[in-house]
Amino acid sequence: MKKTWAVIKYNMGSLLLFETGYRIAVFFLTMQMVHGAVTFVLKKQNFSYLTAENYGEFLASPLCILLFFGILIFLLFLFLVEVSALLLGFQYSYQRKKLYASDMLILGIKQSISFLRHSKISWIFCVALSAPFLTAYFIIREISYIRVLEFTARQIYKEVTPHILLYTVIGVILVISFLLVFALPYCILAKQRSLGGIWAGIRLLRKQWKKVLAGFFILHLVMLGFIFVMYLLAMTFMTGFVAFGTGKSGAVSRVLIYSGYMEMALGIFAGGVQLTGSLAFVSVIFSRFRVPQKKEVPVYELMKQYTWYQKVGRRRMAAILSVVFLLFEGSYLVALAASYDNSLETLMGDMKITAHRGGALMAPENTVSALKSSIECGADMAEIDVQETGDGKLILLHDDSLKRTAGVKKKVWEMKLAEIKKLDAGTSFHERYRGEKIPTLEEVLDFCKGKLDLNIEIKYNGKNKGIVNKVVRAIREAGFEEHCVVTSMNYQFLEQIKKIAPEIRTGYIMTMTYGSISKVSAADFFSVKYTYVDEKFVREAHALGKEVHAWTVNYRGDVKRMLDMGVDNVITDDPVMVRKVQNQESGSPVGYLELLCYALGI
Repeated sequence: MKKTWAVIKYNMGSLLLFETGYRIAVFFLTMQMVHGAVTFVLKKQNFSYLTAENYGEFLASPLCILLFFGILIFLLFLFLVEVSALLLGFQYSYQRKKLYASDMLILGIKQSISFLRHSKISWIFCVALSAPFLTAYFIIREISYIRVLEFTARQIYKEVTPHILLYTVIGVILVISFLLVFALPYCILAKQRSLGGIWAGIRLLRKQWKKVLAGFFILHLVMLGFIFVMYLLAMTFMTGFVAFGTGKSGAVSRVLIYSGYMEMALGIFAGGVQLTGSLAFVSVIFSRFRVPQKKEVPVYELMKQYTWYQKVGRRRMAAILSVVFLLFEGSYLVALAASYDNSLETLMGDMKITAHRGGALMAPENTVSALKSSIECGADMAEIDVQETGDGKLILLHDDSLKRTAGVKKKVWEMKLAEIKKLDAGTSFHERYRGEKIPTLEEVLDFCKGKLDLNIEIKYNGKNKGIVNKVVRAIREAGFEEHCVVTSMNYQFLEQIKKIAPEIRTGYIMTMTYGSISKVSAADFFSVKYTYVDEKFVREAHALGKEVHAWTVNYRGDVKRMLDMGVDNVITDDPVMVRKVQNQESGSPVGYLELLCYALGI
């Protein structure tokens, strides 16, 4: 452990410059590449948008597979360059030799190309299998910023059951990845072929596996502690800057915007700390058993023939290149943050509040009692879910099954209304709601008329193709056209509504917001998961004359962010909390501790 710290400290300045510049550049390059690939594939598939409904078809496209495989290979090469640069840097530190950031970059590229030449195609497997362990911190923190990956991860988690199976697979992958980390020095520094390097790495680990495992455990505890402390310090100083260094007006908004960028930066920082610490540890173990002969760094030999380089000198040239690189990236980040900050002045607007699932926080979801609580708490609307029974009746129910809310393990289309009316939909929420019934849509429309507007979500389960006509008929018979909107994840349902009842406002429920929404003509507004709502999407929707509804927003910091972006309607389990945030006077004083709570997400 002492030697690990020594090899990190010896070339600390160069290491920081290289890792900071390289990681920021690769991160933003990755985001741009993924966004560009998604947009290109959508255009070729004639999709104007990407959401849960067309996600499977999008992924199955040969063009999509080819593009994302190409991006993956390119990112693996960039990862290999970073690993090579760090291992070489630690090797020179172990030998008490100085390196500069520019040395590390060029050496990393040179050594990576050499590895590709002698390992041929097998380098992909060696690097890909070692990456999960070395990038775990980064992936955990940053996956939410690449929306396609975040949505994919959620879908995998949703589909793979039981979840213990998924955790087991992840555990096995991490163990294999850990073993292959020890192959990297042999493959990159000793220039062994991938398979030979893997066996050599395993033999190296076996020599003192108890000490190595204990050392890695302690190392990761230290790294996690360091990352946590740096996070707290960064948020504390940022909050202090906003609280005491800027105007009081918009303080909460600035804290939320800046903390978002700092959260993103934390992922990059955490990934760099993990990769640096882990490779330094492995490098020390490797060097104890196989110390290469000392030799001069050959990187600049070819450049020495140029007069301009001789005049500037290696040290100054490295410093100039590093400063220019960091200034370029820093300017980009500052400009990006400033553009978000300026958006606060133009995106504020009135925002309505919709109670989720009828008012599921205070009473059983999708029941009359829930709707009563929504009326009492002053919600502007209530969102309800409509399904069709086996005998063609419309009831309020979110899941396909009645198991969770009513305790009956049957699908809704397997039961008739008379059977469903005998069920208890309240006890699962609280004993005082024992006997609460699952209401029909007609009963709810009658109860809410003149009291509460409704967001009626039509659920699609493959068994209810005629449900749209029945919902429209119920709305018209109740005279509720002006007091409701109809939403669905199934775009064909919205097209049907616009064809038979153009007077009813429709909303398209979207999980992601990739692509253009200009051609989504059957939707009067967009109902989007709040994590995917950003300023660009809100501006595009408003430019089309359409609203943006965000779901499901239950934290006050997220509510404030939705307000600042000009979201038109927030769907929440806690309408009272949203109203309190909304009613907070503009420019009202907010204390430092309260701002810090916003920053930390407390």
